[in-house]
Amino acid sequence: MISIPRRIKRFAQRFNDAHHELSIVGGAVRDSLLGRTVSDYDFATSATPHEVQKLFRNTIPTGIQHGTVTVLFEGNSYEVTTYRVDGKYEDHRRPESVRFTRSLEEDLQRRDFTINAIAADPGSGRLTDPFGGRHDLEHRTIRTVGDPADRFGEDALRMLRAVRFAATLQFEIAPETFHAIEPRHSEIAAVAPERIFQELTKMMSTHSPARGWHLLKDSTLLSSIAPELLESTTMAQHEVALDDLFAHLAATCDCTPAHDEILRWAGLLHDVGKPRCAAYDDRGLHFHGHDATSAEMAEGLLRRLRAPRRLIDSVAHVVRHHMFGVTGGSTDAAIRRFVSRVGADYALPLVTLRRADICGKTGTPPTATDLNELERRIQSILTERTALTPKDLAINGNDLMSELELVPGPHIGIILGELLETVLDDPTLNTREQLLHIARRFAESRLP
Repeated sequence: MISIPRRIKRFAQRFNDAHHELSIVGGAVRDSLLGRTVSDYDFATSATPHEVQKLFRNTIPTGIQHGTVTVLFEGNSYEVTTYRVDGKYEDHRRPESVRFTRSLEEDLQRRDFTINAIAADPGSGRLTDPFGGRHDLEHRTIRTVGDPADRFGEDALRMLRAVRFAATLQFEIAPETFHAIEPRHSEIAAVAPERIFQELTKMMSTHSPARGWHLLKDSTLLSSIAPELLESTTMAQHEVALDDLFAHLAATCDCTPAHDEILRWAGLLHDVGKPRCAAYDDRGLHFHGHDATSAEMAEGLLRRLRAPRRLIDSVAHVVRHHMFGVTGGSTDAAIRRFVSRVGADYALPLVTLRRADICGKTGTPPTATDLNELERRIQSILTERTALTPKDLAINGNDLMSELELVPGPHIGIILGELLETVLDDPTLNTREQLLHIARRFAESRLP
């Protein structure tokens, strides 16, 4: 049995009064049995969509052709789907047709994994578990309902979901379920990139996304989802106790903050370009330009997955600048130039990524105080609101044209750039009078 909130019992009573069955299904039951907090409830019912709509004043036919109606009740929205049996899957994603049924067990039989095929009665909390889902929860196992080849053949996304659940729940995938992925891994191409990205996003927010990435590699799904990362599996990491570059990337990803989606992806992809940049000279192996190449590859991968534009740009930017050279002992001017170059929003995250990079090599966060000092000094610069961009200067292009009698043109931007460099060296010069004086001298000596 599981505990049922009163609002859910009141919702279920509407169905019971009309002599319809209503069952809580899916993640709410699974998470309740795992002792997790449940916020969203999904329901299955013996009532047809039309009968559900008759029971409530406010409904939305969100997926009525497949039996799903969203019900608005007491300020909450609940997704209710009629018990159904799926028809043939022709595209490895969705059934061509569905047939409504009055049987809860028939409805549970079409679901992906046993841990998601447990239903609960909203009134009593009693469970219906025809496929051993509670046993698999107790033994921390991901297992398909029925033949895994059939389940994955019906909906290719289920292969990725198996990996995601294993990573988020820290479960093992049953051997027969895991081995059924490789023969069908290429069928994941039938799934919309946006849907794949949603699953990866959930996986990346877990305590250890590295586990999921290793499962994607071992199951061969990686070759169809992120082939760029496969290149890193063939490059040894001689300087650290890891099998290969892929292991370092996955470990670095784990060492980034779980709540920071940008740094999670940047940690995973910061060195992904190394195999393409590897070269030998008289000094040995080097990876010149791997930061720029890694940024291009990261952008390409996230574009292909239809990630949000802001995430793509931010991850590529962080990866492109992750080889920064300033330290806690650098001059004030050098650190100001670093913050100016990478942007105020990215300076501190880049330090966090550097910590994760070290952690991804050693297995533990760095204890050296240098990064702490660098972080403190960057924070001080940000707090002081030092001029870091031309927009922060005490004068602008209009001032230059009016005071120096200059005509519009590219030379205005050149002068502003020169003024910014001056202020980065000495922030006290950021006054209107001094900047106009410096600009006048520059224009007289450098401009025709």
